[in-house]
Amino acid sequence: MKKSRSSITSIAITLLSTMFCFGQGKVLEGQSVKSAILGKEVDYTVYLPTGYDDSTRSYPVIYLLHGYGGDENVWVQYGLIDHFMDSAIEKAQIPPSIVIMPDGGQYFYINDFQDNSRFEDMFFQEFIPMVEKTYRIKKTKEHRAVVGNSMGGYGAFLYGVKHHDMFGTCVPLSAAIISMDDPMTKNPMWKGLAKNLYGMDVDSENPDTSHWDANNPMKLINTIAKDNLKLRLYFNIGDDDFLYTGNAAAHVSLRNMKIDHEFRIIDGGHDWTFWRSSIPDFLKYIGLGFMRQ
Repeated sequence: MKKSRSSITSIAITLLSTMFCFGQGKVLEGQSVKSAILGKEVDYTVYLPTGYDDSTRSYPVIYLLHGYGGDENVWVQYGLIDHFMDSAIEKAQIPPSIVIMPDGGQYFYINDFQDNSRFEDMFFQEFIPMVEKTYRIKKTKEHRAVVGNSMGGYGAFLYGVKHHDMFGTCVPLSAAIISMDDPMTKNPMWKGLAKNLYGMDVDSENPDTSHWDANNPMKLINTIAKDNLKLRLYFNIGDDDFLYTGNAAAHVSLRNMKIDHEFRIIDGGHDWTFWRSSIPDFLKYIGLGFMRQ
């Protein structure tokens, strides 16, 4: 019996679609790590690349931090990071990699000045060891990247500098890089965070900046010998972003210090439209680091 022309056409289209469609990675929500340091479970979402379940290989990892008011799901819900990862892997711009997205709460990813909320200790002493035991992740700094937006951009920058022995690539996006003379210090919300997290009353005549300085990546970077800072740095900021001043100043300072880094000023503000538009370029940058090793 002859097949109709329409049936043959349908079969051909199906075969072509199968040959050229992007692989689809898997997103697992509702994962958690039990933290003795914080006294609670820390939720996270993970992206696993196509083929993970069928292989025994180990993969590079991206730790992807959210901004203030976000959670472990925002990079999937609003950033569509899984679709961007599928596309970048398909185009050979980044090798198949795992993405870990923790719930950072509103801690700014630090230990607060009274050590009541030791998020940083939790992240390095409990979270990373646990997820790298749970998933087949390469345990070398060259195959770890830390990325974040806004509050998460600050966290990524801080972790990349302070723990430069752990990460090969660091990508702060629209990072909350704020100096004491920044207009942001007049913002009531920031004043509250400064007091609660850093023990710093910015309205006082001589505020105690000791804990702030200890968690200021631009100050910490001065304490590291240039030859020891083996870290690939990629910053970007929107030209209409209210955090522009601090990011631009950081770029100038790093350039004056002759610390290699990439800095991009892109049209946009402080929103998900901007961050989504940033994803393809920063994935390429991370991919170059992962693949050249």
